[in-house]
Amino acid sequence: MSRTLHRWAAATAAGLTFAGAAFAANPPPIPVRSGGVSVDEFAELNRQASEYSLKLILAAKRSGAYLADVDVVVRSLPSRNVVLEHRSEGPLVLAALPPGRYEVIASYGQVRPGAPTSHTRVVTISPSGLAQMVMYFDTGDEVSSNSPPEFSTR
Repeated sequence: MSRTLHRWAAATAAGLTFAGAAFAANPPPIPVRSGGVSVDEFAELNRQASEYSLKLILAAKRSGAYLADVDVVVRSLPSRNVVLEHRSEGPLVLAALPPGRYEVIASYGQVRPGAPTSHTRVVTISPSGLAQMVMYFDTGDEVSSNSPPEFSTR
């Protein structure tokens, strides 16, 4: 009986070690939210920003027009392991990254001919506080003088 218990304990310990290694190799996904296409949705996501560690705004270079469908990849540094891959559902991306240094790569294909389609920035996430960044793409968009004031960049 004691030999059976010993085998069970050894098998359980080995299983927990394997599960722990698998967890370390495949950490749980990073919580991420994106959106902000409407004024109300943008305001709501801004209110929720304090629950996250990174706030990324995606906009057109000249007009400040908000962009959606931007591919965002976040890599931990110095390992450069991908910790997040996300296609934005609007101009605002919120991510709950653990403290550390990260490389943020945003890619958007609808730019002016010859303009860069991706931008890379490095950000440090501290244990407290919210890291914020804006990435601009040269889309050639202009703001109409008829645009509602809530969409003004001035």
